[in-house]
Amino acid sequence: MDVRKLDVENWLTLDKNYMDEHVVRSQLLAQERHKVLQCLPESYEACLEALEEVVEFLTQRFSNMFDMKKHGEETTVYNKVTGETFVFGGKRTGQMDPLEIAVRLTMEDLSILMKNEDGEYYLAASASLFPVGWTVAERIGWTISRLHNPVPLWHQQVANSVSKFLCRLTPESPMERSNYFVEVKRPDEDLFDILYRPTTLSEDNPDPSPQDLVIRRERQTFRRLPRTGTIVFGVKTFLTTLDELPMQELENLAREVKSWPEHVGEYKGREIWGAKALEFCEKRRQQLGKASGNEEECQKQEEKLEKLDV
Repeated sequence: MDVRKLDVENWLTLDKNYMDEHVVRSQLLAQERHKVLQCLPESYEACLEALEEVVEFLTQRFSNMFDMKKHGEETTVYNKVTGETFVFGGKRTGQMDPLEIAVRLTMEDLSILMKNEDGEYYLAASASLFPVGWTVAERIGWTISRLHNPVPLWHQQVANSVSKFLCRLTPESPMERSNYFVEVKRPDEDLFDILYRPTTLSEDNPDPSPQDLVIRRERQTFRRLPRTGTIVFGVKTFLTTLDELPMQELENLAREVKSWPEHVGEYKGREIWGAKALEFCEKRRQQLGKASGNEEECQKQEEKLEKLDV
């Protein structure tokens, strides 16, 4: 799984894209709510605890953006950037799903994992607004194993490790990992279309430019909630077009793409974007090599001139 210890000070992160993505989140919750937000009845207390943790973290870590006040059992959180106010707890319970409030405040998608009678974790609640090839409405209630059925060699090589990892997770040992996909977009797509990918990562674009190939990174976090003992799973999505990647990352991408076995390449969509991506990587390498050669030649000329001056 390539997991590493999570720095609790950076559990949730905010960046310059906050408002742009907040607009998309609001649109999705208004237009596609049943597809992106589902909470099974048994998950309510865990969702409420997750919201409390989110609000506590944001109001402390980003006090310039969020403010919290408590009155009896009610908690009011004010988003200074968007101007929104949310009240939960006490008599306000049930007016808005706690998980919805949480993802209206964060840049992360958030899900709640609970154990079933067989001891296997399942998707008990999820606000996944920026999915890759699926919707929450389709998969709510699915076990972790079923969720990962399409992943090559999941059951043979990964499933057992993931099960042990989730069981061993404690409130004092939050973890994180990274994942990425290559997304093919049309030139006319806006941020809403790029982020919300419930069916496929590859749009109808037979000849994508480097600007149409998007590296879609995911920062995934795992925290066990202390009160309910459930797991809150967070996903922060980052988008970078191929032409924005530095040379080192391009070389790493090219090396990895070439190393994939056939079944992995098929799962990742390599046949759609692979040739174009590798062609761009090689072209950029040659351009930088030529530029480096020109710099060396200029340096030699300058050294000659300095000798003549002497």
